Amino acid sequence: MNRRDFIGKSAAAFAGTMVVPGSALSYSRIIGANDRIALGHIGNGSRGHDLDLIASKLKSNHNVEMVAVCDLWTVNRQKAAATNAGYYGRTPRAVQHPQE
Repeated sequence: MNRRDFIGKSAAAFAGTMVVPGSALSYSRIIGANDRIALGHIGNGSRGHDLDLIASKLKSNHNVEMVAVCDLWTVNRQKAAATNAGYYGRTPRAVQHPQE
């Protein structure tokens, strides 16, 4: 291969990599809103705690996340928020009434 061929092929290869920006390649790894399951849990008493544990086991295979917890009792609401923060790494929104 002579110098002229080398420069021509190198320029063509470089131009080919410039056509597809690096960020476009990462779009396939971004999870869309339709690929996620966001859960809200109303009533986080003793049985609700068990349901939180079951739902947390779905997070890796089914992309599930608890985004809100609701309970009339402050103790249950705070406990559920703290528990789910441990499961998902993010604290869910904690509300007293479902209308909030």
